[in-house]
Amino acid sequence: MLNSQWLNRRKHWLNSLTAHQRKRTLIGSAVVALFLAAGVLMLHPPEIPDLSEESRHELPNLSTQWAAGGIIVLLRHLERCDKEDYPCLDGTQGVTSRSVAIGNGLAQDFAQLGLGNADIYNSPLKRTAQTESIVFDDIGGDEDWLYQCRETMLSDALAHKAPGKNLILVTHSSCIAAFEQALGYDSDTPAYGTSLFFTPGAEPGSLDVLGFLDANDWAAALRS
Repeated sequence: MLNSQWLNRRKHWLNSLTAHQRKRTLIGSAVVALFLAAGVLMLHPPEIPDLSEESRHELPNLSTQWAAGGIIVLLRHLERCDKEDYPCLDGTQGVTSRSVAIGNGLAQDFAQLGLGNADIYNSPLKRTAQTESIVFDDIGGDEDWLYQCRETMLSDALAHKAPGKNLILVTHSSCIAAFEQALGYDSDTPAYGTSLFFTPGAEPGSLDVLGFLDANDWAAALRS
């Protein structure tokens, strides 16, 4: 009822204006709306870009930085079994059986990049431990901070990054979100098996964002 009364008063007021006044009023309203929309966009944190799409130009930089041991990778675990109606690989706290094929594909992708100069750590929870075992053949180490990560995810990652060695962290979506937020980003929850790539920035303790690759986008990206 109140909205109807307000609209009627608004309509009556507009009708009382001259054509020139109505035109100026409508233009002014449109300008204000555009400024408000632009303000909302400017206030919203950016999202991590997709290396298979808008940030494809960063792929040569990724290869160069990887060869130099200058990359930090956050890998979300494979499909968790307690959230899906599919057979489990080994226990409901781990990953699904069907995700093993995706993990084997990621193993080949990381092998193509090269693991000779990489340190690998994983959250000790079963789904991340299984993911590390499938993708990296159980050569990584368990680290509690990769699931107890809300406050110190970024600083812990930087503390474990050795000069000249890539750092691969098998972790959880909540930890990835904490890492992003510490860098001023806010993206949608990454899909299972998604890898996010970062490289040290110009300032000490800072990181530059390269982008992310979903598990099924590696092949096309590595061919480019």
